Amino acid sequence: MKKLFFIPVLFFLFSGQLPAQNQALKVLSYNIWNGFDWGKDSEREKEMVKWLKEQNADVIGFQELNGFTPEKLEQLASQWGHPYTLLLKEEGYPIGITSKTPLEIKSRMLGGFWHGMLHAKTRDIDFVVVHLSPQDWQFRRSEAEIISTYIENVFMKNQQDKFIVMGDFNAHSPFDAGFDITNSETRKENQKADSLRFAEKGNAAFQTLRNGAFDYSVMSRFLSLPLIDVVQLHIEEDQKTSFPTPLVTGGMSSEQLEKYQQRIDYILVSPYFETLCSHAEIINTGSPDGLSDHYPVVATFQYEE
Repeated sequence: MKKLFFIPVLFFLFSGQLPAQNQALKVLSYNIWNGFDWGKDSEREKEMVKWLKEQNADVIGFQELNGFTPEKLEQLASQWGHPYTLLLKEEGYPIGITSKTPLEIKSRMLGGFWHGMLHAKTRDIDFVVVHLSPQDWQFRRSEAEIISTYIENVFMKNQQDKFIVMGDFNAHSPFDAGFDITNSETRKENQKADSLRFAEKGNAAFQTLRNGAFDYSVMSRFLSLPLIDVVQLHIEEDQKTSFPTPLVTGGMSSEQLEKYQQRIDYILVSPYFETLCSHAEIINTGSPDGLSDHYPVVATFQYEE
């Protein structure tokens, strides 16, 4: 009689020790334009909540939460499935973050900033949400230096390698120099606005452009850390616009609107996340046309905690 031997080749299926698998982490950044007109545009707010619920992001960084309180942000976020929220401040143009998973506040910074900087942590990832000056390139450079130094001292020197910086930087990337030449009207309009401010206030006037040209030093400072511009790696040149949307350009034709396109909203990541990014884009078609003056930026990572 032959003896039977059972080889436990499938033992791992029953041992409870399945191989670890990466799970998708979806991150979104959105400037929502004056907090839905300081809460008066209830219809746009309703449509925004509906759209965010459909996106099912894990973490969302917000800019321009004007008129928001912590309670209002918590109430709205619960509608798109985020029970955890943090608000930088209540006055002016607040920054905020919402998440499916618990948020730990690490730092709220206002000094030296036009709007501020918010640092929170969830899923063992540090998130920094920013909104840089919309009016002065030198002020933006100062903000970029503060944020970059913070990243170097708080994250890099302490070997914290999982961090993401996102928001409205109001600055152009050196990667987009060709894109900016194609969309030349933006620079011309900024030149006019700068000239008017200079005529009124002289050397004390805020200047969006540096000597009449786009300043690329702000984004270069971040890229040199290095931070990785994941959208740049995943989209084509003609898909880069994050501002403005048809909501604020009136009756412009699509041909006219194309000349005003610019990219000023970003998701920047530490090198740890560079190869984990499976998708990144600026969602500049469809519903977002009517939700804000900015388009949202989104990135998805295959991430294991």
